[in-house]
Order: sequence, then structure tokens, then C-alpha cells
Amino acid sequence: MNHSKKNSSGTILLKGICIVSAALLLTLPLTGCYFFPKEEEVLAPPIKAPARITYETVEVKRGNIENVIMCTGNFVSVSQKDLYFVKTDRLKDIYVTSGKEVKKGELLAELDTDAILNEIEMQEIALKRSQILYEDAKLNYEIMGGSRTSLDLAELDLETNRIKLERLRDELEKSRIVSPIDGIVVYIAGIKQGDYVNAYQTVIRVADPTQLQLRYSGDRVSVFRLGMEVTVEIERKEYEAEIVMTPMEAPADADEQVKQSVQIKVFGLPEGIRMGYPATIKLTLEKREDVIVIPKLLVNSFANRKFVNVLKDDIREERDIEVGIQTSTEVEVIKGLQEGELLIMR
Repeated sequence: MNHSKKNSSGTILLKGICIVSAALLLTLPLTGCYFFPKEEEVLAPPIKAPARITYETVEVKRGNIENVIMCTGNFVSVSQKDLYFVKTDRLKDIYVTSGKEVKKGELLAELDTDAILNEIEMQEIALKRSQILYEDAKLNYEIMGGSRTSLDLAELDLETNRIKLERLRDELEKSRIVSPIDGIVVYIAGIKQGDYVNAYQTVIRVADPTQLQLRYSGDRVSVFRLGMEVTVEIERKEYEAEIVMTPMEAPADADEQVKQSVQIKVFGLPEGIRMGYPATIKLTLEKREDVIVIPKLLVNSFANRKFVNVLKDDIREERDIEVGIQTSTEVEVIKGLQEGELLIMR
């Protein structure tokens, strides 16, 4: 009897546990969050302060600026002689080469003179013959009392032959070119033996190397004006100089090179300068002193606007400017900048 009650009580207890367990299982979906660790709240990343921008700058300063043209010229002789024949004939030979030094009176070239030399030789004989006949007629007239007419005719014949010989010799001189000065041959025409040479055609040009001027014939010729003062640099030493001829003043009969050149007289030209020697020509077009001058590469251009970047209170600021003289590396600023301000480099 007691044994059965004990079993009954155990059964009741087991049923109670099962009921409680079932109740707990039914409540798990609703209260499961209470059985896991609580998730941590995700924090926003910290906000970093932007890095400070640093600029490379240059200080605005005052200075001098000049717009200069630099070009190179060469020394040439201003005393040149164009030499030519005054008759048309075949060329016998040219006896000099370009660059050769020659003396006054030296034979430089000649036409074919064989025929005229033969004529001169024959005429010299004729003159000697007439001279003998004249002397004989004179002696016969003065001592022997001969005819005055015979003496006069002999004298006329002598004079005629003398005139003929002089003309032939003059003709020979016209067939030759001799140097009128001590100088240097600077030009020879492109003709050769046997070619016909026209009268008054320039065959040789001789220049006096002691009278030199600087000649420039580049693409900047048009900026030079008669009387302009320039500076000439020779072997790193500067000399004062003046424009003495431009294409506007070139003689009408000058050659094309002269008509397209500028001639410059250099004062105090040093010794040792020769024809062809180079020199640097410096022409100052504009010049300003004690003005705002900045590097040209810092100037920005857009349409008709020119501006620079200025650093003001650590902030970059675009500043419009007005410019004056400009060179290849520098710019004069007339308006828009003050001395001491900082420009931002590119």
C-alpha cells in the first residue's frame, strides 16, 4: 500500500517537471534574447582634421627691368671697290682667290689680250720706223737744206704712230683689272677661262680691312632706326655704338645684302678685329627702375585677363594684375601687387 503511493507521487512529480519544461520551451522564442550577450553599440569613426596645405612662395620685390634685343653681327669693310672690265671679251684668267691680300696696282684678272699684244708689238715697230724717218728728215732739212714739207710729213707720221700706240696700250689696260688699293679680295664672280665677260660686270671686289663696321642682317632688322645707340659686346667687353645705316638709307646701287642689313659704327674698336669677326649687339627698347618685378612663369593668362596666385592669411587668392614691360623671364607689374606680398609658386 505504501509502495503504490510512493510510485504515484513520483509519477505526479515527473509530470509536473515535464509541464514546466514544456512551458519554458514555449517561451524561448519570445525571450531568447535574454539568454545571449548584449551586442556593443557601433561607434562612428573619429573625424580627422584636414592636413594643412603648405605652399612654396616667393616674395614680391622691387627691381629694374629692361626689354632688350640681343643679336649677332659680323664686321665688314665699309671701303670696298667693285672691279670690272669696260669692254666685252673672253676671259683669259683670274689670278687671285677669295680672301687673298693684294697690293695697290697688282694685276688681278685680264681678258684675252694675245691679239692686242701683237698689235702693240707691230705698232711699236712702226713708231720706231717713223722716228728714224723723222730724224733723217730733220737732219736733211737743218743741215742739207732739204724740203720743209718732207720734214713736216715725217713729223705727222711719227705723231700718228705715237697716238695709235697709246690707244692700243689704253685698250690693253681696259682688258686688265688691277687693284686700286691695298686690301683683301672678298668676292670673285663665277666665271672661268674662255667665258665671255660683259662690260661693267663685277668680276672682283676688294675691301680695305682697316675700315670696319658691324653688319647685322637677321630677322630683327626692322626694329633698328638710324641714329639709335646700341651696345656691342666683343670678347666680354662692351663698347658704345651707333646705327649708321638701315635698309631705308642703303644706296640704290648697293647689292641685296646691303639693302637688307643694318650697319653699326663701333666706337673705340680694339685692335686685332678682322673682317668676319663676330660681335653681340644689344639694343634696349624699354627700361624701368625701382618697379615691381616678378617671374613671368607665375603670371596666368585667360582671355584678356592676367592674374597671379597670392597667399594671404594662409589662404590662396587669385589676384588680377596689370603688366608693363615683359621679357622672356620677367614681368613688370603696374597694378595689383604690393611689395612684400607672397606669390604662390606653380
